[in-house]
Amino acid sequence: MSKIQAVLIDDEKHCNETLQYFIEKHLPEIEIKAIFIDPSEALPFLKNNTVDLVFLDVQMPGFNGFELLSKLKPFDFEVIFITAFDSYAIRAIKFSALDYLQKPVDLEELKNAVESVIDKRALKEKQVLFNNLIDAMANGTQEFNRISLPSRAGYVFLNIADIIWCKAEGNYTILKLNDGSQILATVPFKQIEDTLSQKPFIRTHNSYLINKEEMRHLVKAKGYILMSDDVQIPLSRYRKETVIEELLS
Repeated sequence: MSKIQAVLIDDEKHCNETLQYFIEKHLPEIEIKAIFIDPSEALPFLKNNTVDLVFLDVQMPGFNGFELLSKLKPFDFEVIFITAFDSYAIRAIKFSALDYLQKPVDLEELKNAVESVIDKRALKEKQVLFNNLIDAMANGTQEFNRISLPSRAGYVFLNIADIIWCKAEGNYTILKLNDGSQILATVPFKQIEDTLSQKPFIRTHNSYLINKEEMRHLVKAKGYILMSDDVQIPLSRYRKETVIEELLS
C-alpha cells in the first residue's frame, strides 16, 4: 500500500517541526513531501504536484489557510486544519464537517484526525464540504447558515433555520426538519450541540436540543415544549429554570 503523500504548511517553524516529529515517529503511513512556512511558496507547489493530505495552518501572514484553498480550488487533496484558538474559524470548520487540530498539537488527536481523513478520502461530497467552508469564511460574517453532516447515505447539507429539533439516538442524532423529514446524522448528540451552540438552539433535556424559533408553547406545569411540528419535547426538571430564563431573555 502506497504511503499518504503529505505537505505541512505553517508560518511557525517550531509547529512544523513538532508535527514532522510526530508523523515520522508515530505515523509511518504518511510520507512528508514538502514543508512550507510561507503560503505563497506552497501555492505553486500544490498546483504542480500531486499530494494526498495537507496539514494547513489557519492563520498565516500574506494570506490565510482558507484563502490558500480558495486559490487552489477545485483540489483533490485532503486537509487537516491546524489552528490556535480561533472560535470563528473552528465554528466554520465544524459547520463544514471537516477535520482540525488545535495548537499545541496532541499526538492522539493527530492520529484520530488522520484516521478520519483516511475514512473520508473516497467521498464524492468532499469538494462541496470545502466549498461550504471557503464560502463561509469569504463572506466575512459571524453567522453560518448551512451545516454539513454525515449520514449513512453520505453527507447532507442543511439550512440551519430548517432544523426544528435534535434528539440523541445512541451514538447518532436525529434531526427533524420543517418539511416533515428526519435525518439520522452519524455523529453524537454532543457534537451537534457544540456545533449549534451559538445558534437559536437550546438544550431542554439530556436527549433534546430545540430551535427556539420553532417553539409554539411552553407548558411548564406538564414539563414539555410544544414545537411547530406538534411534537412535545420534554423539559427536564433540572434544566427547567435555566431554559425558561433563556427563552424569556
